[in-house]
Amino acid sequence: MSPWLLLGTFLVVEFAARLVLEIRERRLTQMPGGIFAVLRLIPLANDIVPLPENRKTPTENEFVKKHEEGHKELRHSILRNLAKVALLLLAVWLFAFLLASHGMSLIQSVLWLHLAAIPFRIIFHLYCWHQEYEADRYAFEKLGKKVAKAAMRDLAECEIPYTKLFAVVYREHPTVAIRSQKILNKEIKAA
Repeated sequence: MSPWLLLGTFLVVEFAARLVLEIRERRLTQMPGGIFAVLRLIPLANDIVPLPENRKTPTENEFVKKHEEGHKELRHSILRNLAKVALLLLAVWLFAFLLASHGMSLIQSVLWLHLAAIPFRIIFHLYCWHQEYEADRYAFEKLGKKVAKAAMRDLAECEIPYTKLFAVVYREHPTVAIRSQKILNKEIKAA
């Protein structure tokens, strides 16, 4: 099989998988996709298409402040940036490897790098989600259940609802529904 044919096959599979994901998301959330939904289907374009997370800017409340304090105390920004640097170095290595060792063209190398980045991006999103859960737990422990529930309710009113699968593919932050469930489950286990 020629390298272009294999690459084309993988890109068609990616397009089809993203199309199924978009259709599933529209059916489950009943939210319109708009132009961004179309752009998310196009390889390479979907790497830079923003995914709007909120309908309106959430109000800054005590829980949000403690959540951000939790990020700072747990040094999440440093850890997240180290993970980004590690992934960037891996991408540069892979890109150079494809160009030098396999003699691929620049376009082929970029497209293979795009495909290779998909699972790494999902793993990175899950890592970011873990940090969000830790920051939520920090705020929950400082402020209590009542404040946390009220804050999650306020955040849910501002947030555009996404399913878990869609969110893990496209977002560095879990949805409020997932975050609320995580806090509630930890509280039940602690009791």
